[in-house]
Formats: sequence, C-alpha cells, structure tokens
Amino acid sequence: MRDRKRRSQRRASTSPWRYALATWLAGVLAAVGLGAVAPVGSALRTSLGLSDGALAWATSSITAVSAALGIPAGWWVRRFGAQRALSWGLFVMSVAAVGSAAAGSWGLLLAARIAEGVGYLLVFVAGPVVLTRIAQGGTRAAALALWGTCVPTGLALAAVTGGALESVWSWNQWLALTALGPLIMAGVLTAVLPRLPRAAVPCAHREAGAWNGALRLGVAYGSLSLVGVAVVMVLPAFLLEERQATPTVTGAVVAVVCLGSAVGGLAASWLLRRGSAFSSLVPLGALMPVACLPAFSAGFPLAVSGGAATLVLVVDGLLISAAFAAVPAAVSRAEDVDIANGILNQLGSVGILLGPPVFGLVIAAAGWGVVAALTLVFGGLGAVLLLTAVHTSAPGPAAGVSRSPGVPGGREGRDGAAPLAKATDVGKAQDGGKPERTRP
Repeated sequence: MRDRKRRSQRRASTSPWRYALATWLAGVLAAVGLGAVAPVGSALRTSLGLSDGALAWATSSITAVSAALGIPAGWWVRRFGAQRALSWGLFVMSVAAVGSAAAGSWGLLLAARIAEGVGYLLVFVAGPVVLTRIAQGGTRAAALALWGTCVPTGLALAAVTGGALESVWSWNQWLALTALGPLIMAGVLTAVLPRLPRAAVPCAHREAGAWNGALRLGVAYGSLSLVGVAVVMVLPAFLLEERQATPTVTGAVVAVVCLGSAVGGLAASWLLRRGSAFSSLVPLGALMPVACLPAFSAGFPLAVSGGAATLVLVVDGLLISAAFAAVPAAVSRAEDVDIANGILNQLGSVGILLGPPVFGLVIAAAGWGVVAALTLVFGGLGAVLLLTAVHTSAPGPAAGVSRSPGVPGGREGRDGAAPLAKATDVGKAQDGGKPERTRP
C-alpha cells in the first residue's frame, strides 16, 4: 500500500512536459505516414502501373478521410476515451502501413491508405484532447501550440528519410518502415500516459449553441491550412516556369519554406508559454499577403523570393499553432474539447484539399500576381475568425480543464488557468481555484 502511494506521488509530481512531448512525438510519427507515399511516388507508380491521378488519390486519401469524418471522430473519441483513441489510432496506422507495403494493386493500396487515414484521424483528434487534460495554464497553451508543428515536422521527416532511402530500398520496405514508429509509440503511450477520465456526454439539448466558437475556429484553421498548402504546392511551378530555377534549387527552396511552418509553430509555443497575449499574435497574419508580393515576383532575387515565401509559412504555422492553443477557450465546456478538435480536423482537411485547385485555377486565369490577393482573402478570413472565435466565447470550465487523479500536478497546479487566460485574453481564472469535477 505504501509503495503504491509512493508511485502515485512520483507520477503526480512528474512534469506534464514529459507526457506532452510523448504525445507530440506520436503526432509527428502519424504525420510521417501522411507523407510516406510522396518520396517513393515514382517507384510506386512504375511498380503498380499507376496513373498520376491514381497516385494522387493514394497520396491524399488520408486527408480525405479527415475531411469526411472529422466531426464524427470527435464524438467517438469522447465516448471511447482520448487516451485509448490515441493509442488505437497509432496501432491502426501501423497495421494499415503494413497493408500498404504489401499491396499489389491500386485498389489494395487505396484501401490500406484509407484505413491508415482512419487511424491518422483518431490520433489528430485525440492528441490535442490528451494535451488539454494533462496540462494547465501556460504549459497547456504551449503544448497545444507545439502540437500544431506535428504535420510539417512529420512531412519534412518523411521527405528527408524517404528520399534518402529511395535509392537503396524498395518502396515496400520504406512503407513497412513507417509502420514501426506508430506501433512502438502506441505501446509507449499506453505505458507512460496517466489514466485520464472520459468526458461526460451531455444531453442533446445542452449542445445547442455550444459550437459557435469551435466552428469559427474550425473555419479559421481551414482557411489558414488552405493558404499554407496552396503556397507550398504552387511555389515549385513558379520557380521552374517563371524563375527558370533548376529542379535541385527548387527542391531546396521548397524544403526550407516547408520547415518555416514548423518554425512558426515553435515560436507560437514559446511565446504562449512566456505569457504573450493571444491577440498580439493574430495581427501577424497581415505579413502573409505582403510577403507574397516578392515571393511570387520575378523582379526580386531568388534568395529574397525564397525568404519571403518562408515568412508566409512561418506566420501561417504560427497562427495554425495558435488555433490549436485556442481550442479550450473557444468552447463553452471542457467536455466539448474533443468535438472541437474533430471540427478543426474536418474543416482543416477541407482547406488542405481545396487549396491547391483553388489557387491553381485562379492563377491560370489571372497570373501569379493574384497569389497575394488570394492570401489576403483566405489568410485575412482565418486571422479574423481566429480572434473572434476566442473573444466571442463565454469563459467557462474549458478555460480551466480539471485535473483528474493521477494526472501530473506540481507547479502547474499552482499556476492554475491564469497563464492561459493571459495567453488567450479570455476569462478571469484565479490561481489555485477549485478544479471542475469531471464525471467518469
């Protein structure tokens, strides 16, 4: 009995960053699966006899699953439990990746990628919920902002590792390797994460009017995701066609630009952890359309254009990470966080799917100068909704999600929700306040 009490005390005193970083790593490895096909696309197309369209479907099917099922996944995570959903999502991704590696036809590959998309969706709905429940205050805001860097970090890791192994490994071996990380992390999270209670499932009549802030935040995230992915997707064509850059130079520039999104997310995490006001981050969105002018202009040196495009992605990544950090303040009750994350994933995935064709069609009709105008429209919409999503939400329990027994405490228990209230300009949480009771 005494030994059990000591173990419980050691777990309670553990910094929440231990759990937050483990959860973040799970998201990064899931994002590696999202980008796993691209580095071996040429070999995969030759081996299975795929057309460009078929290969594109195999690549984007994971995002399509999120665009179709994000909100239902939020409901399911609420009932199943975020911790279990996170581990099971990783396990499903691992099994599906093995299926992709063994696929001998386009149909089997597409089915495996769709199954992998289901696991990916569970990870990206459940991950932010776990972070919301294991940390409080400024640490919670910083951890959620850090979560916003999972996708660019994972995609960069997939591109670098897959590209390096493409010449010495077959595509089957590479896809099989991507199954290993999620499988290991599923076991690690099951062993490491503290036991979290399931959120209470409220009656339907209590749901009415509860989603205003979450829907605004979801549309904001979708708009910002649309801008980020569209800029990355149209930039290679601009560099090759308008700047006559070589494929090697183009690839290097695009890689640096993509990493800008992760840098922006890390900056958001650092700023929110230090208590920066949420409202001070949103106006930075005005830099995106301004930076697009030199980024997509042939009148500037290539280094300037590349730097400007990187700035667009830095700001975009910063605002996307801020959107994740704003979720607890955008909902009226702590129990709604999982559904809100489902909304974010669904609308964000819609933006990712729509971005390249929307930008491509308008550029074809009006030329490259229109990129700045499109970025102003969609980036401006995202920034405005990002700010109003929090400011129009009533400060409630979500601003200070309760801590359950076994969840790390320590200094965060004394910090309370006050740092988050400062970071998001929402609520008037008091230090040391009485935590909300969460029904199992």
